Amino acid sequence: MTATTPAYAWLNGRLVPWDQCVVHARSQGAFWGANVFEGIRVYTGPGEGELSAFRVRDHLERLRRSMKSLHMEIDHTDDELARACDDLVLANDFGTDAHVCVVAYFGLGPNFDPLAHTTETGVHITSTPVPRSAAFAAGVSASISSWRRIGNDAMPPRIKTGANYHNSRLAQHEAVRNGFDTTLLLNARGTVAEAPGSCVVMVRDGELITPPGTSGVLEGITVDTVATLAREQLGIPLHRREIDRTELYVCDELFLCGTMSELLPITSVDRLPVGDGTPGALTRALQDHYTDAVRNRGAHPEWCTPVARAAGDGPTGAVRASEEALA
Repeated sequence: MTATTPAYAWLNGRLVPWDQCVVHARSQGAFWGANVFEGIRVYTGPGEGELSAFRVRDHLERLRRSMKSLHMEIDHTDDELARACDDLVLANDFGTDAHVCVVAYFGLGPNFDPLAHTTETGVHITSTPVPRSAAFAAGVSASISSWRRIGNDAMPPRIKTGANYHNSRLAQHEAVRNGFDTTLLLNARGTVAEAPGSCVVMVRDGELITPPGTSGVLEGITVDTVATLAREQLGIPLHRREIDRTELYVCDELFLCGTMSELLPITSVDRLPVGDGTPGALTRALQDHYTDAVRNRGAHPEWCTPVARAAGDGPTGAVRASEEALA
């Protein structure tokens, strides 16, 4: 438990106090991780008090694809979920960048059986303050994990479900115990898949390379952002191909990309320096363009959705309505 928790969360249609955002321990979403989720980053913008959610519609579209794969239906539209994210961010009023996590989950099955078919579903949304990590500038050390990445024929990584992240947790905790900041997982073929919670991009001989979607990776929205920025701002295409483990040892630059990690330089792999052991020039250039994009200073304003109050809603309108519903 952190010293200070956010004031509010969102559960099945309304804002609730943080401690009341709960699902039953026997629900399939909690018991077996039978849920799908998206993490959305909200950034402060160039104007006073300006906030915008980065590529929120793309995240909600990916959430729908994950739900389709699990035969899951929920009672809320994308517009309602986007509105809920806005209400929650404004209610918590962190005054800094925030992370919003939207989770759709299966509820209690017949006879409380976690394996039984059920159409009972729900949605919870939480937000936390997430200022930029110091590692964005300094970089991180990485290992090659002894754990292999899950595959499409067993637990498809393309589905962003909580159950899949046990694989990531095993790998990340192993890395930290062994003195690394993070780790890189190989797939069943022995080629690079991704890091726990992040995609991987390599720079070799001036080329940008990332594993394809068939390599055991989540199809990344941040990777797509990097591909667009690299092509439009630097004239460099992003190639999607298999990456061998030893290529990581001899590459020029390496970085992670994801909603939480943003563009995070990797400065060593298995205690071998990447390049000269510091974040590289191409990584730095992409970081600058990425920062402009997420702060709504770039060439793609359509990526940044303003976080705004509902029409006619005062500064505490959504909170007051929720508290009245609880009374």
